[in-house]
Amino acid sequence: MTGYLVFTELALLLSSLVELYRPQWNYALWHVFTLVQTLFFFRIYYLTLSARTVRRLIKFMAGGFTVFALLDTFYLEGLQQVNSYTHVAQSALLIGLALLYFEQLLNELHITRLEQDPLFLVSSAVVLYFSGTVLLYVFVNKLSAPADYASHQVIYTLNAMVNLVQYLLFALAFWYAGRAQSSRSHS
Repeated sequence: MTGYLVFTELALLLSSLVELYRPQWNYALWHVFTLVQTLFFFRIYYLTLSARTVRRLIKFMAGGFTVFALLDTFYLEGLQQVNSYTHVAQSALLIGLALLYFEQLLNELHITRLEQDPLFLVSSAVVLYFSGTVLLYVFVNKLSAPADYASHQVIYTLNAMVNLVQYLLFALAFWYAGRAQSSRSHS
């Protein structure tokens, strides 16, 4: 999770620089970001989910998603707009993996306080963020022209609001993970 957050911050910094000096490259940067972001989450769930068939499925999904994202980038939607098809596939896959984690928790029943389980909080953030933004990405290329500043601001504001909830849950997950590690080292 730490690697994912560092990668995200570096992508945001790079995006700011690209926007200043090479704005035509910004969509390409976000196409790469979406792919790598998804692969980070695939890795997190691969390490967490214990069923062998699910782990094999995650490997297959990683390859299939990569091929689809590249197809979307270079053929379906191109590099000059948001990769909305890739975002829809990403949302469906990551929500599905989060639900598989919830099912694993339900079957194992070893966690008594779900609100303090770091991966439960991360999975809740994944479900909230990707279910909250999937429709934004479905319609972003259809509803707003490149020069339509007002539509872009509404889309970015809605995305930022859902992102805020996501990062609050991530922060809470890190806080509980730190407390759990601290209590284990004191025991």
